[in-house]
Amino acid sequence: MPLIEQPWARVRRPTAIPDPLTAEGLLELEDDDLAQLIRSHLMPREQSGPGRRSWDGLWALVKRNDQLADRVYDILEDFLDTTEQATTAGDLDEAAQARARKFVMHCEQAWARVDRGREQASRHLAWAGRAGDFQPAARRVIATLVGAIARHRAANDRTGTPEDLELWSVLRKVDLDPDDYADLR
Repeated sequence: MPLIEQPWARVRRPTAIPDPLTAEGLLELEDDDLAQLIRSHLMPREQSGPGRRSWDGLWALVKRNDQLADRVYDILEDFLDTTEQATTAGDLDEAAQARARKFVMHCEQAWARVDRGREQASRHLAWAGRAGDFQPAARRVIATLVGAIARHRAANDRTGTPEDLELWSVLRKVDLDPDDYADLR
């Protein structure tokens, strides 16, 4: 079941951005509550002033915290999947279809906003110069797997079973061994 049944619907009562805004506080939120917060603030409600500063702070915090960014990616993916299912089913009238298209654009902008900040911090394969080759969701999965394999190799002092050695060699075979890009990070 989707986090929000019709995420593209107009937000009548936006969820307030917590004050104080902390990663710990956001991580403690239930998935539905975090989804409501993200949905309420896909776009800034004010162009300047305290509201805009809170909005900027929310998205800066999401970019900096891996755990929070992963949860927000999952929420955005849920929003996009739910909206795509509704638009392809043909159940939406013309006004709802237009609203859904605009909502998809806002979700994609939010995704890019998080990605942009994280790639600048050497996230999601940017260090390998390969970020443009994959869709954002694929980059996230591949970068997570590459990181886990590299950490496993480092934890085992580069000695291991034949299976370990085979796993580690895959990084070089697919041209994503972090050791090959150490000078770029």
